[in-house]
Amino acid sequence: MQKFWVWGKKGTSTAELFLVLVICVLGFAVRIYDLTDPPLDFHASRQLRSAIIARSFFYEAAASEMPDTETLDKAVKLASLEVYEPPIMERIMSWMDMILGQEYFWVGRIFSAFFWTLGGFFIFLMGRKIASWFAVICSLLVYFFLPFSVIASRSIQPDPWMCSWVVITAFALYRWMEKPTWSQFLFAALAGGFTILIKIFAAFFVGFMLVGCLIAVFQRKNGLLVMFQGISMGVLMLIPSILYYFVFNPSRSGDFFSFWVISLSGLVLTSKFYSSWIALIKGLTGLILPLLAVWGVLLSDRKLFGLLIGWWMGYLAYGLVVPYQISTHEYYSLILVPLISVSLIPLLEVLFRKMEALHFLRRFGIYCIILLLSGYGAFVSCGSLRAASYALEPASWRKVAQAIPENSSFIALTSDYGLRLIFYGWRAPDASWPDSKDNALFDLAGRERSDFSSYFQAQTKDKDFFLVTVANELDAQPELKNRLSALPVYFEGNGFIIYDLRKSSADDN
Repeated sequence: MQKFWVWGKKGTSTAELFLVLVICVLGFAVRIYDLTDPPLDFHASRQLRSAIIARSFFYEAAASEMPDTETLDKAVKLASLEVYEPPIMERIMSWMDMILGQEYFWVGRIFSAFFWTLGGFFIFLMGRKIASWFAVICSLLVYFFLPFSVIASRSIQPDPWMCSWVVITAFALYRWMEKPTWSQFLFAALAGGFTILIKIFAAFFVGFMLVGCLIAVFQRKNGLLVMFQGISMGVLMLIPSILYYFVFNPSRSGDFFSFWVISLSGLVLTSKFYSSWIALIKGLTGLILPLLAVWGVLLSDRKLFGLLIGWWMGYLAYGLVVPYQISTHEYYSLILVPLISVSLIPLLEVLFRKMEALHFLRRFGIYCIILLLSGYGAFVSCGSLRAASYALEPASWRKVAQAIPENSSFIALTSDYGLRLIFYGWRAPDASWPDSKDNALFDLAGRERSDFSSYFQAQTKDKDFFLVTVANELDAQPELKNRLSALPVYFEGNGFIIYDLRKSSADDN
């Protein structure tokens, strides 16, 4: 059996495979730590959205076993949210809930952790084609135990799934470059098509990778075949997403493009955008890792260079198209984790080969430092999850919902666009009052604000109550605070207050 301190690109040994599986299991275990804590630890609005949709699918599937349809109707109505991506993950979550016999939001957390782990295994498979096993192992330690990776990749949203499938697509494209057979062509086309369907933004990574691969492998003797396969592959990858986003859901896709891309495109001309983007990356991965990763790209061979440079260019193009999200939403840069991990492999290969000349004790010391850094990353991640407990939130939001009279209409200034109230209280506000971040976003998009009095009357028309659960936001909007302070308080609880708009409506009449 090959000893696992031997260098070289050799066949996978039993010890090597065992170590990889141990790392994958540990990486998965870290991500399901604190499993049942409410999904409010990372971009709660995205996680709650998926949980609400999955819940509606569960009740629809369980309709035949329900004595009445009231709960089903309410679950379906509350899940009538804006459509972003095809609800593939939410549907799978509901199937697992059916097997378990009850709705469990943390099923999505398990699936996200599982697919992230699967992506790590494909990083290993691709890495072993280009480097010795220890270089690949170290890249996996970055992939699994970087604190940002742990927190973000367990979130209940499509992005962890998308990232893992981008890795699978990268592996498929690399195999196709090695041997452009029709079977490899089909594997890459299917993987890329499913990746883009999960989240349309994956088209940037997959598309640029495909272009980079075509340039890297193009030769006169097989140029026509490679170009034909590459173009055909790109078309096949796009067909499922074109059908979903532009045929079955054209209005939502058009609205998204108009606001998030066109209205905010001017941000790319400002220096603040680039400084904010770099600052966000620094907070997520540090700046050393991305710089070392780019160094690794420059050290890679022609095929890997084509794939990786395409992947990096895809990330840059992606950020320039959605400048607001890339500089404010951490999960938009989650793709950096697998990208950095793969890009580091050529550099790690060079460094570890240089280490062969060192004494065994020195090499052993370096290995210990690497393990300690990985352990520290896992410790920090688990510590932050343990420190931030949201166990009391569900009961609190149920109390808020109970305080609002049934069959009444209300507007809310609350967390996460009312999704906490929807998920835990089974009550949806009829309208949401924008917070200070929303107002800043509308200003960036160039939307003119109407005068406060007209806007308030339009938003509160035919509403019975005004719910406020974020006092700091009320303080940030003095006009709103003054207007509400003149209204009678219907109910005041721990952390929330309900103003009675019916008195205001009567006075206006």
